[in-house]
Amino acid sequence: MDELQIRGLAMMLAVALIVMLVLLRGQKRAIWYFALALVAVGLGYLATTNAPREFAGPLFDAPDQAVDETAKPAPGTAPAQ
Repeated sequence: MDELQIRGLAMMLAVALIVMLVLLRGQKRAIWYFALALVAVGLGYLATTNAPREFAGPLFDAPDQAVDETAKPAPGTAPAQ
């Protein structure tokens, strides 16, 4: 995991916690634990994708790595002219 992905996950966690605070105000403790488990599973899944990088990239002025990867020619092929 690189720094941009960690920043993206932290931002997603902050948004999820704010939404939980607003929507689950006054609920029992078991509901809060269940919501935290759902957030943990969701962020764990997103950590395996490029979604956190794409989320945090524009906010931290990072170049889009997916575009850079597709711009390179495949090994063994002639570059397009």
